[in-house]
Amino acid sequence: MKYFLPVLLIFCCPLFAHSQDITGLWKGTMFNDSTKQTLQYEVYISKQKGKYTGISHTWFLINDVKYYGIKKIKVHIAKDGKIILQDAELIENNYPAAESRNVSQLNVLDLQNKENEAVLDGLFVTNRTHEYNQLTGHINIKRVSLLSDSDLGRYLQKNGLENSMTVKK
Repeated sequence: MKYFLPVLLIFCCPLFAHSQDITGLWKGTMFNDSTKQTLQYEVYISKQKGKYTGISHTWFLINDVKYYGIKKIKVHIAKDGKIILQDAELIENNYPAAESRNVSQLNVLDLQNKENEAVLDGLFVTNRTHEYNQLTGHINIKRVSLLSDSDLGRYLQKNGLENSMTVKK
């Protein structure tokens, strides 16, 4: 009997991670290890018919001009409970130069519940290409209300995608 609880926890902990709700608007930052820059980062995750999908929004300033990129992302929960976000397609941007082809970002995040707020926290990495080196960094985003001030929320509303959003209280 004394081994029952540890064995139960070992087998059930991955199930708890799979049952966590990761849908909604997430807002925070990503830190680039190479450039030492902190960028604003937002993700919207939805779930339809048991499958997660998402959209990410990153923006940065160069000479007081705000540049952004919006991407479709693939979202899934790994067997170990990690939340995996991977770039799928660049939807829209206003980059000052042509966008980098074949550069993809992979985020491996842990879901943490801290003081009544959900946080996705972990590492990101981009692939290496002929033109660009691999980048690494750290992401920390918190689930926020869809009614909060959000560039991604405004983009979804402007493009008629707000119906796919569910309001989190």
